[in-house]
Amino acid sequence: MPARRASTLLPPDMGALPSLRGLIAFEATVRLGSMTAAASEMHTTQPTISQRIRALEENVGCPLFDRRGGRLSLNARGEAFYEELVPGLARLCGAVVDLRRRTREPSPVVSIAAGAGFTHMWLRPRLKRLEQTFPDRSFRLLPIDRDEAPEMQKADIALRFGPPQRDDLADTLVVPENAFPVCSPEYAREHNLGAELDAEALKRITLLHLDMRDPRWLDWASWCKLAHLPPPPLEKAFPYNNFPLLLNAVISHQGVALGWSHVIQDMLASGQLVALGPHVTRKSHGYRLSVRNPSSAIIAPVVDWLVREFGG
Repeated sequence: MPARRASTLLPPDMGALPSLRGLIAFEATVRLGSMTAAASEMHTTQPTISQRIRALEENVGCPLFDRRGGRLSLNARGEAFYEELVPGLARLCGAVVDLRRRTREPSPVVSIAAGAGFTHMWLRPRLKRLEQTFPDRSFRLLPIDRDEAPEMQKADIALRFGPPQRDDLADTLVVPENAFPVCSPEYAREHNLGAELDAEALKRITLLHLDMRDPRWLDWASWCKLAHLPPPPLEKAFPYNNFPLLLNAVISHQGVALGWSHVIQDMLASGQLVALGPHVTRKSHGYRLSVRNPSSAIIAPVVDWLVREFGG
C-alpha cells in the first residue's frame, strides 16, 4: 500500500501511547462523575476502572484527579486533558461504529436508467464523483433506449428524452432540448465551415445520422425544417446504429452529426467537437426526470445532486 503524504501524527520521541481502555475509562469517569458509574456503563468493576486510570496517569506522567477525603475531582491538568481528549475520542469511536455498521449492512443500491447515449456520454463520466459524494450507496447505471422497457419502469431514477409519455407519469423537465450540428475542429477547417450551416454547406459535407426511426429525436430533415433550411441531400448520408459510435465517427473527422447540448457538453468543453448553428429547440422536448420514490431519504439527495449537475 503506498504511503500517504500527511503531517506527522506523533513526534518521534512520543513513546508508547496509553491504553485506549484507560482513555475511555477516564472519559466515562469524568462524564458520569464517579468510577462506580463508569464501571456500570462499561460492564466492569470499580477496581478495574481505578486500575485503568492509574495506568493512564503513569503513562502521561502526572495525576489527573485530586483524591482527597475519599472524593474524586479533576485537577487542572486533568481538566485540560479531558477537554482535548473528548473530541478526538468521539471521532475515533464514531469512525469505528460507522465502519462496523457499513460492514454489517449492505449498501443500498440506487438504479439510474437512461438512454444508452446519455448514459455513456453524460452519466458514466460523473459516476466516480457521484460515488464519492454518496459513499454509503451503490449505483447501477442502466443504458436503456426503450421507455417501455421493464428496467426503465422499475428504475429508482429514470431519465427519458422527449415529451411527456403518459399523463400518469410524474416527471420533471430538467434539460430542455437544444440540438445543433457538431463536427471535429479539423473537419470544420478542412471544409471551411462557418459558425452556422447554410444550404450550400449542407450540399458539400458528409451528414452522419442514427439509423433509427424514433419520433422523439430530430433527424436531418426535421432539423432543417426547424432551422428554416431546405431539405438536405441524404443520398450520401451515412447511418450508425448507436450514438456513441456516431460521435466516434464525428471525432474521427468523418462528417457532421446532430448533437444535443447536455449529451456532448464534455466533448465540446474538451475541444474534441465544435458546435455549429443554427441551434433548434422544441418546447415540449428535453430530458425528463422521474423518480419512483421521491420521498426516500436514500434517493432524494441523489436526485438533488443530478439536478445540480444539470445546471438546475
